[in-house]
Amino acid sequence: MQTRKNAQVPDIDEERDLELENILGNLMIAQYQVDKLRSRLGERVGGYGSASNKKASAHIFKHNDKWYKVTLRVDEMAISQRDISEDVK
Repeated sequence: MQTRKNAQVPDIDEERDLELENILGNLMIAQYQVDKLRSRLGERVGGYGSASNKKASAHIFKHNDKWYKVTLRVDEMAISQRDISEDVK
């Protein structure tokens, strides 16, 4: 932990937790990245910014002599707040 004098208020020491500051900084960066990715995904599914209208993707890979296929599909949907609250119950 670092300690420094506060220039605006004399005779008061500020204690700084650098690990906490780093965690909060990383959290802010992560939130920004999530917002940007949601925006890009919304544009892609909505048809903006994309030459193709594909809304699915597949990836095939081999691990320990077994083959796997991961398929991802994105659908746009309209729901109301009431629908969300019923799903939570």
